[in-house]
Amino acid sequence: MQDVFMSRMESSRRAVKNWWLLLLLGIAVFIVGIIIFTYPGLSYVAMSVTFAILILISGAINIALAASNANAMIGKGWLWAGGIIEVLIGLLLICYPSISAATLPIFLGFWLMFRSFGMLGSGSDLMSMKVPGGGWTVFVGVLLLLCSVMILAQPLFFGIEAVVIWVGVSFLVAGISMAVFSFELKSLHKHFDK
Repeated sequence: MQDVFMSRMESSRRAVKNWWLLLLLGIAVFIVGIIIFTYPGLSYVAMSVTFAILILISGAINIALAASNANAMIGKGWLWAGGIIEVLIGLLLICYPSISAATLPIFLGFWLMFRSFGMLGSGSDLMSMKVPGGGWTVFVGVLLLLCSVMILAQPLFFGIEAVVIWVGVSFLVAGISMAVFSFELKSLHKHFDK
C-alpha cells in the first residue's frame, strides 16, 4: 500500500513540473487583453485572427502539458480534451477568417466558458488536496464563467463595442486565472519536493 501511495505521489510531483508553461500562456493572454484596450480601433477581423492564433497556441500548450506527463495528474483529461478542441477550433478560425469575424463572440464565449469549467475542476481538485490557494482558482473560474456569459449575451444588446470591452476584460481575467493556477501548481511542486 505504501508503494502505491509513494508511486502516486511521485507521478503527481512530475505532473506539475511544467507549471511555467501555464504561466507563459497566462501572460500571453493578459498581454492580448491589454492590447485590446490600448488599440480599440483595431479592426474586428484583426481581433478575430488574433483570437484564432491564441486558441491554437493554447491548445498546443495544453496538449504538450498533458503529453509531457505519462502518469496520472490533476486535470490531465481536461488538458487533453481542451487542447484537442482548441487546436481544431484555432485551425478552423485561421483558415476561414470571415467565419472567425462573424462568430467571434460565440466562439470566444464558449471557449472562455470551457476554460472556466477547467479552472473550477482544477480548483476543486486543489482544494480537496488542501493546497493553499485552491479557493482562488475556483473564485477566478467563477469570474471567468461570468465573463463568458456576458460575452454571449452582450452582442444582442450593445453590439461590437461591448464585445470588444468584454473580450478585453475576459482576456485579462483569463490571463490572471492561468497565472494564479500556474503558481498554485508551482506551490504543489515545491510541496512534493519536501
